[in-house]
Amino acid sequence: MRVNGNISSAKSFQKRNNKKRRSESFAQKEVDIKAYIFAPEGYETFMFIVYFITIPYLAGLGFLYLFIAKGDFSNFLNFKISSFFVIWAIGYEVVAAILLTLIINSFIKSFKSVA
Repeated sequence: MRVNGNISSAKSFQKRNNKKRRSESFAQKEVDIKAYIFAPEGYETFMFIVYFITIPYLAGLGFLYLFIAKGDFSNFLNFKISSFFVIWAIGYEVVAAILLTLIINSFIKSFKSVA
């Protein structure tokens, strides 16, 4: 009788542990790009290219205006806004830093959901 009780408790313990092990880790989760790109059906690639060009450029302009020109429009006009690639590269770095921060935040939150 006692052996049967130990076997049943061992099996229940094993089931609980297997459920914890089967949960997907942070690196195994699938990411659906369509959830992040707003585009009509069939135009996802075109919209991705448009986003790839415009979002970093706008982020670069915003960074230059807020942090370099300190919000003064007359100082902002002193920049050569025609230097597209430089502004785009600055914005690309800003967007990359924001995305990396969000990914690290999501990674840290994944530990809380496992526990």
